[in-house]
Amino acid sequence: MKKIIHFVHIHAAPEAVYRSLATEKGLSGWWTNRVRAPETVGGVASFRFTGDFGPEMQITRLERNRRVEWKCVGGHANWKNNTFSFDLDQRKGETGLTFVQIYAQELSDEVYGTYNFNWGYYLGSLKSLCETGTGTPFQAP
Repeated sequence: MKKIIHFVHIHAAPEAVYRSLATEKGLSGWWTNRVRAPETVGGVASFRFTGDFGPEMQITRLERNRRVEWKCVGGHANWKNNTFSFDLDQRKGETGLTFVQIYAQELSDEVYGTYNFNWGYYLGSLKSLCETGTGTPFQAP
């Protein structure tokens, strides 16, 4: 199976990056402004964009300031059963973030390329949120 991997150096402490990944307020600041996200393992976070793209992610792991994991359990067929991980590595008070999405089904290269491009954009938004206080999340209607 294919996977997407991104690494981002964020000029902010792991605590700030973790809050942006593990809280409703944080997620709405960089990915989409329409989020419902519990802060507990086993809970399901719902993200709304437009059209048929509204992934629902079961939170499978929360390791404070170190790791966040999700599994897509609904809301977008191409991502069904995909796993997502965000690993945070403290680097002299800053954070090295490794993002991995592992696909449960094969898709076309064009589709992978689109998702890869979009993750690059939104991880840049996460970096901006953590470093400046302002991200560029999708503005869902």
